Amino acid sequence: MKKVWILAAAALLASCSPKAKSGAEAKYDGLDGEILAWRQEILKADKICLAKSDGCQAFEVRCKGEREISATDQAKGVTAKLVVAMSWEGWEEVRSEYRPQSGFSEFTKIDGGWLRAPTAPVNMSTCVSS
Repeated sequence: MKKVWILAAAALLASCSPKAKSGAEAKYDGLDGEILAWRQEILKADKICLAKSDGCQAFEVRCKGEREISATDQAKGVTAKLVVAMSWEGWEEVRSEYRPQSGFSEFTKIDGGWLRAPTAPVNMSTCVSS
């Protein structure tokens, strides 16, 4: 009976231990944190968001679209590249109401770290270039 308890405890501990990320999980590891950092940058820098204390609200990632990695990108160490479209509501002082806003960024993963750059608008449903 004691052996059964020991085996059960070992199985429970094994199921709780962190597992190595594989495939897409590893490829996009850290992306969510980078998207949150982008949101914080918008809140701190966008003049509409700064107009009042709750000047921007209802942030939503509308789409994430993977981009092709060229041979040149691969030579630079790029392992992932995608476009992210985000929408939110910004306070419009003139109309005294919240109005739709949007932003588009390209995220590139190089040597395990993410770089973000603004990019042209994309379709918010498909992330395909407009």
